[in-house]
Amino acid sequence: MGNNLATAADRVVDALYERDLEGARARFGEVVKGASKATVDEFLKVLAATVELPEGAVVWGFGIDIWSNPHRHDFAWRCGGCRWTGSNYRTGRAARDAATEHAGEHSPALKVEAFGDEEYAAAALRVAS
Repeated sequence: MGNNLATAADRVVDALYERDLEGARARFGEVVKGASKATVDEFLKVLAATVELPEGAVVWGFGIDIWSNPHRHDFAWRCGGCRWTGSNYRTGRAARDAATEHAGEHSPALKVEAFGDEEYAAAALRVAS
């Protein structure tokens, strides 16, 4: 199943790269419809692993970009230096502030960087509303 999940994740990521949110959601749905919780959890991990986080940085942005998940309707942050993450922020500013707080607590050398496409995030939020 692992290779199938990787192939399915590639199809979702390709659609997201093309900014085809409906296509990405359809491909996502093909995998999770009727799937076990374990399969869905594994698929979400495979999707998240497709996001290249810069080492030494905490990135924040729209959840679609941070997690490669076309059903995220929030903002989030992830640390490239550890496994810490934060999700479900209603605004980019809140995610950025939390990422900055994490960087300050984790390591002063970490940079806080925006990640993803703000214009796309705004369009995706309109679709989700």
